[in-house]
Amino acid sequence: MEGYVPACRHPVAAESAADTSRAPPTSLCKRPSEAPPCDTIPSPMTTQTTPTSPTPRPIRIADNNLWPFPLATGGTLLVDAGWEPDADPAAWPAIEAQLTSLGLALRDIRVVVVTHEHIDHAGLAARWAAVGARIVAAHAAVPALTAGLEGLRAQRLARAAELARHGAPSEVTATLLGARTAQQRWEPCPIEDITPAEDAPTYPLADGRTLRLRLAPGHTPGNLVATIQAPDDAEGLDLCSGDTLLPTTIPTPGLHFPHALAGDTSRWPSLPPFLRSVAALRALPITRILPGHGDVVAAPLRLFAQFEDHHARRGARVRAALEAAGAATAFEVARAVFPRLPHARIAQAMTETIGHLDVLAEAGVARAETTDDLAHVVWHHVSGTA
Repeated sequence: MEGYVPACRHPVAAESAADTSRAPPTSLCKRPSEAPPCDTIPSPMTTQTTPTSPTPRPIRIADNNLWPFPLATGGTLLVDAGWEPDADPAAWPAIEAQLTSLGLALRDIRVVVVTHEHIDHAGLAARWAAVGARIVAAHAAVPALTAGLEGLRAQRLARAAELARHGAPSEVTATLLGARTAQQRWEPCPIEDITPAEDAPTYPLADGRTLRLRLAPGHTPGNLVATIQAPDDAEGLDLCSGDTLLPTTIPTPGLHFPHALAGDTSRWPSLPPFLRSVAALRALPITRILPGHGDVVAAPLRLFAQFEDHHARRGARVRAALEAAGAATAFEVARAVFPRLPHARIAQAMTETIGHLDVLAEAGVARAETTDDLAHVVWHHVSGTA
């Protein structure tokens, strides 16, 4: 596995229109990226190589993209497994029909790479394995794939408890706990059908290019991306980004509990590695992004700039709110940053706030203190830091 490259997709939280001192209001579900003006995009954007290889045609399930790549050894590799939205039994036949339109059958899919352990990207892994595909995922994602829906429920319970520890009122956590999983389907994938991506990082493609998997922790602990490179390196890289970078929303951190099924609810901080991961990706000669959602991105540097700009500005606001308070819960900081955000959306805002508090803690600017009974977490600004 080459390189260190880095929360479900977490669209950016935004305030209501009444808060005119902040950025313009946008939807949490389909939010236009907070893009800087064109003249602030870094100058390397003008030197990007234009890819000459054809853009692959994705298989679409709801708004998810599954990217097929013919293998040099025969058969096809598919980036992401897809899912059955609302347990819709028509999803699998829809995938088969789209494969047929590409001249492929289900049995032609030899490898399915799961970019990360969220239901919309991994939910059909077991179905692919049942028709003969080898499932490839980062080692850290394997427990979620083998747990299926039971693991998703354990994560949801752990998230609600963590938000409560960080000051969320009961009505906020009740909304999360009330989310229904009965209408979702995620079959556990047999462990014997899964190969860790660390053990199988490269795949020669039929067109002479090479697909390489790269660990990308951040969006989830087991997040990965794939780059596709021509033999002479002249074209730069295509990037299958999963949910690491998206054209219509800016991914933000999540609350992750890798061992929740075993009763260990220790939280894995996601934003610090996420920021490092995106920075490492930006250093690569990427010329085109094939995202997990949305259309192909032909101007990758603009997407990187939007991601970095958003998190720099949001991080500054979180730091200012904590510094002003001196000590506060994540809920109190989120309320200071988003004073007019509807209460129903504060859990998502808290999730991003906790991510930025993790970044501040790593930098020595903030520290978290847990009460003696471990029931509450209070964040403190570290005075004297620049």
